[in-house]
Amino acid sequence: MAEEKKFKVVQMLPALGWGGAQVFCIQLCNELANYPGYEVTLISMYHHQPAKHLPLDLLDKRVKFITLGKRPGPDPKIFLRIYNTLQQIMPDVVHTHLHSGYYCFLAYRRMKNVVFRKIHTFHNLAKKDAPWHGRKAYHYYFRKGVIQPVSISDEVHKSALHEYADCNIVQINNGSDPVKPSPLFEQAKAVIGKLKPSADTKVMVNVARISKQKNQQLLLDCMRTLEEEKQNVIAIILGDYVPDDKKLYDSLMGKKPGNVHFMGKVKNVSDYLLCSDAFVLSSLFEGLPISLLEALSAGVVPVCTPVGGLKNIVTKDIGFLSGDISYESYLAAIKAWHQSAPAYLKQLQENGKALYSRDFSMKSCAEKYNELYIAK
Repeated sequence: MAEEKKFKVVQMLPALGWGGAQVFCIQLCNELANYPGYEVTLISMYHHQPAKHLPLDLLDKRVKFITLGKRPGPDPKIFLRIYNTLQQIMPDVVHTHLHSGYYCFLAYRRMKNVVFRKIHTFHNLAKKDAPWHGRKAYHYYFRKGVIQPVSISDEVHKSALHEYADCNIVQINNGSDPVKPSPLFEQAKAVIGKLKPSADTKVMVNVARISKQKNQQLLLDCMRTLEEEKQNVIAIILGDYVPDDKKLYDSLMGKKPGNVHFMGKVKNVSDYLLCSDAFVLSSLFEGLPISLLEALSAGVVPVCTPVGGLKNIVTKDIGFLSGDISYESYLAAIKAWHQSAPAYLKQLQENGKALYSRDFSMKSCAEKYNELYIAK
């Protein structure tokens, strides 16, 4: 009896760094691996480095993982490696993320006689998704219908329509797995307990890499004022930095107030969310952060700047949104959260969990992507 033909789905990323798009991609692969007859492969252009990248044990064992060994900087051989790898797999779908998309153009041209769906997801504002020459090529392939572009939030969708006005762009909001306590939950709870000056100290958590985009400087400025005012609150920052942001990290560490604690990257982000009172994000720009969706699923009230998908989600029924990205406005948002009645905050928590379950679960997100994959 002939073996049943597999439906082969390839997800491709530059690397499995500690970022929301990478977490999303792993969770999407894991969900698709549950689909009967599906063979899911995750391709990383760069070698996997355990010290710098997400642990591979997050990936379902049914998902194949391939690294292409791209060198830093220009590496002409990467185009041939992508082509050869796709030729070996003979996929039904290739779904690219971040800047892996425009590295596939040559392979797509050489494989024009092989019929497979090509999807690219914008995880950020369209102009920040690719350099100008990449955007120019995207525009050609999008307009011709060779690649199906997907946006992840209302704001990202608007930016994509502006950049690629005559192209058919589909919007599929990001999804995430629900947050659950890990075996390290009690350890995280104990760590936070030691950081709190008193049992009733409120805890804010920032889950983001240290970067100019994530704008932790704004959070530190606000926390310094709260410390001067003797407000009973601390902020915990969970995130690493890339080498280019080492100076920024050193600067933040050198000027941080005593109520801010940098924890670096941790494997059990979920435990810290579950032990926190608020999720804070002071970004300059965003797509639709996975960390926000995880916070909602954990019942943690968000306090955010009004950028990207944040302003469409963090309504007055869900959390606290500053009027702009200024110090005065973000400080006012943090104070509004800190001074709110417990009953009101409890209602926001329940609203957030309900919103997550209805609109932002990975299960529903994967179903929408699968509709694209199998579309005729």
